[in-house]
Amino acid sequence: MSRALAALLLLAACGDPATPLDIKDQLAALPGVTVAEWFPPADFGAEDGYRYFDLTFTQPIDHANPGAGTFQQYAALMWVDETAPLVLYTSGYGAGWKRYLNEPSQILRANQLSLEYRFYERSRPSVDWSKLTVQQNADDEHAILKTVAPLYSGKTIQTGGSKGGENSMFHAWLYPDDLDGVVAYVPPVITDFPDARYATVLDDIGANQPECRDALRALQRELLARRAAMEMRAEMEAEFTIAGVAHATETAVVELEFSFWMTRGEPDCPKVPPTTATDDDLFAFFDQTGGPYLYGDNDLGLYGQQYIFQDHLELGYPVWQHAHLDDLLMFSYEDWAAYLPTDKPAYDPQKPRGLVEWLATSPPHIMIVGGGFDPWGPGYPQLTIDADTRDYIAPRASHWSASIYALEPAQKVEAIDALKQWAGVTTHREPGPPLATMAFPYTRSRNIVGK
Repeated sequence: MSRALAALLLLAACGDPATPLDIKDQLAALPGVTVAEWFPPADFGAEDGYRYFDLTFTQPIDHANPGAGTFQQYAALMWVDETAPLVLYTSGYGAGWKRYLNEPSQILRANQLSLEYRFYERSRPSVDWSKLTVQQNADDEHAILKTVAPLYSGKTIQTGGSKGGENSMFHAWLYPDDLDGVVAYVPPVITDFPDARYATVLDDIGANQPECRDALRALQRELLARRAAMEMRAEMEAEFTIAGVAHATETAVVELEFSFWMTRGEPDCPKVPPTTATDDDLFAFFDQTGGPYLYGDNDLGLYGQQYIFQDHLELGYPVWQHAHLDDLLMFSYEDWAAYLPTDKPAYDPQKPRGLVEWLATSPPHIMIVGGGFDPWGPGYPQLTIDADTRDYIAPRASHWSASIYALEPAQKVEAIDALKQWAGVTTHREPGPPLATMAFPYTRSRNIVGK
């Protein structure tokens, strides 16, 4: 506990016992923390009883060498009560769910801390990309939880989706005493580059919807046949000085089928346009299902280059199915050099492979919530199920729609009961339809659950 915080607590104890120390003052007294309160506008629909804060934490660039400099790591806090649990949300990218409760926080009526990953968005320590590692990020989270520990007496749950779900499990493995439970949504743990488990995933999902699969693949070919029209429209939305509009557009076309099952899924199969549609209609669907802007300068700077670097360094990447497009391609999809922020690093899968081995030992209080039609599904880790471990698949759910709410009724009850037990609470709120995905905080280069 910092001297400043201890002094404030002493003053509060010596003053009017009916006037507890304000949480903003407690936050401001934490070592290395800056705080600004965010006040929701009248029409915002703020959560009853919650207060909102923007925080920065002073962190070492290299936790193994604290004298090598520091950076400011951003987080958003939704605070309700010192006795409530704390849900630490990590997307693995920016700080999503900044002003809204994610699903575990909603169920538990918890305090919620949404943390930005180092090197992403505003939390950029330096240009030393070698410090963008799983271990350094786990060290960041451990230090932050240690800093905020004096503020609350409840349990600590970590959650996140996709890369954030994997990240939550990394934290539980590397710092097992930090957390009382993990809810990992749609968390692929890729153990190779490329990971051959994905060789047939689009065929496997498409077999359930063959007309949709065929329409998507025909659309991909048509987009490449009309690449000049697609590139022209892409350049109206984003700048492409890093990789070039031709490369960015082609990459997004190759990924379109995967992106469709990842972000939209079965309910949107009727919306796939025919190959006879206009250029504008084709591009509109393309743009809403991924689109070239994902490989434009803005998105690459916010999160894309960081993610691609991490894939090459530690996190791996799937085999991608694109044989039906190869005769129309100008670039090698497997060559990511144009998108990397630095020279290609040597790939070392030690951390993801170690995580898989640890998860196979049935560590307690781990819950995975996957999607039945999630193309990242082949990378979900295998858990040994026991009384303290939960592994669920939301039927026919995509990467973005998988949730506790989407589980079968009996599984939803079981999942909520387990979460309450781990969080040390006896009451809960029923989850509603998710406001947004747990898997990714961006759409159209905007944080969909932040302000």
